[in-house]
Amino acid sequence: MDDREINRYRREFPVVEKYNYLDHAGVAPVSLRVKRAVETYLRESSEEGAFQYPAWALRIDAIRGRCAGLLGADNREIAFVKSTSHGLSLVAGGLDWKQGDNLLFCGQDFPSNIYPWQAQGKRGVEARPVPHQKGRVLIEDIERRMDARTRLVAVSSVLFSSGYRIDLKRLGDLCSGRGVLFCVDAIQSLGIIPMDVREYKIDFLSADAHKWLLGPEGIGIFYCRKELAQRLDPLLVGWKSVRNEFDFDHPSLQLKRDALRFEEGSQNLLGIFGLGAAVDLLLEAGIHNIKERVLSLGDRIIKLAEQRGFELLTPREKGERGGGVSFRGKFDPAVMRDWLREKNILINVRGGGLRVSPHFYNTEQDIAQLFDTIDQLPG
Repeated sequence: MDDREINRYRREFPVVEKYNYLDHAGVAPVSLRVKRAVETYLRESSEEGAFQYPAWALRIDAIRGRCAGLLGADNREIAFVKSTSHGLSLVAGGLDWKQGDNLLFCGQDFPSNIYPWQAQGKRGVEARPVPHQKGRVLIEDIERRMDARTRLVAVSSVLFSSGYRIDLKRLGDLCSGRGVLFCVDAIQSLGIIPMDVREYKIDFLSADAHKWLLGPEGIGIFYCRKELAQRLDPLLVGWKSVRNEFDFDHPSLQLKRDALRFEEGSQNLLGIFGLGAAVDLLLEAGIHNIKERVLSLGDRIIKLAEQRGFELLTPREKGERGGGVSFRGKFDPAVMRDWLREKNILINVRGGGLRVSPHFYNTEQDIAQLFDTIDQLPG
């Protein structure tokens, strides 16, 4: 991806006119394309109302297909959900757990990928935390905690605090070989790291749009492998959960057989259309191109941090990290974050250090400005 391409995409993000935005692992700004997609829906809704529903339905199907393509999935393995937590809870609450079953999860993961699993304790399910080893979750530690009653392993594709990227292919092979279900929280990688649910033998995946996908909040993608959809009992059931959803005069509780059973009612059209525009932009730029660009910016962050003697909290190796790089020094991370915010530079504090998370439209100059400003912190 050359400078001309970067500059072209950079113009899609008016946030750069005022801010040096380096917190895409937190909440990302949306592009002009997303803004226009939402504005188009609002205009159509205000001017034509329900007359637009047939066109909207076709648009939703097309977006579902592009989201499926982003994952290497089939269209009807994709449901639109309101958040990552929503998708993970569909799995945790929908499986037919038996007393004495256990599951494995990352003990220091983001709470969205902890609480749904711990909540199954009321059903007699043991949620076993896998500890971190210097910011990493080792597959050997996961394997050692498996036994004959292990039903599921839940991991994040990239850890939010350290930026460590787990080997999904290796872990998927392990789970498949042991007959264990494999669930992935992909919010910290989807949009910058290529995903293939078939190759990685992923059974369930959930990711919100508001981070690396560069979409709006309140809309996400949930993947459920088609062979497993009927094994999940929907937590919510409504008029769209059933096969004959438009036969209002003859209600029949025959649930859909695919992931669409989890879209129980009227859809978040505004969010879906915004998500569709965001995915279009990423697919146009190319996920592999985006990956190389973001990891290259990460290399630059690592180099400048180490030049200043900062302690790196994220792996150096490209194959072991996602888009965020964390480090700490002889400064208070919260004070530094607030100082940078005063200078219109947005980063975050996670895992006891500063987390810097650029996207592909950021520049080397953005990274240089960040470190130049860090150097200026008084006292």
